[in-house]
Amino acid sequence: MKAVLFLTVVLSGVLAVTAVPVEAVEPVQGTQELLQENHVVENEAGVLVPEAEEPEMLSAGEALSVEGRFFACPAGWIRYKSSCYLYVSAGRSWTSAAANCNSLGATLASVHDLFDYSFLQQLTSRGGGTLAWMGGLYFQGWRWVDQSPFNYNFWSAQHTVSRYQCIHLNTRVGWSNNNCGNGWPSICVKNTDTC
Repeated sequence: MKAVLFLTVVLSGVLAVTAVPVEAVEPVQGTQELLQENHVVENEAGVLVPEAEEPEMLSAGEALSVEGRFFACPAGWIRYKSSCYLYVSAGRSWTSAAANCNSLGATLASVHDLFDYSFLQQLTSRGGGTLAWMGGLYFQGWRWVDQSPFNYNFWSAQHTVSRYQCIHLNTRVGWSNNNCGNGWPSICVKNTDTC
């Protein structure tokens, strides 16, 4: 056992004396280009990690990258929950407003809770209006044109459905039904998180 220990110490000494210092090696040509191409950088500890991306800022009217299209609304539209909303200030009949939204790939807005309605009221107020068409319509019962369930009511007044079959919001109170031929602003909505 003493012999093995002695040989280990001697061998270690010989290796220490004859060892040649190693110089730093330059990276293989093209390595830097490969790292840049794959967006990899060296962190403080000398470990290669993915490069942190800066958020992309766009000016008005500038097109989004393919990745950005799924997370942002078109210019002029406002994101709320998983949808984009547009306040259309031009006065139109309910039918014309619905057709206009349809031409934009949207429908008139529906409401499913107090938060939705408050958002639409604020959107209308910011647009300079007090009334706006929503997607509510009477046809054998109250329905939303986007075919979502009519499961929330916030009526401020409800008129006879034989003459007043379209729903509009009021920024000061709840919604009401009125003559579909009235020329009022409207609110369009399109879902951004569908294929």
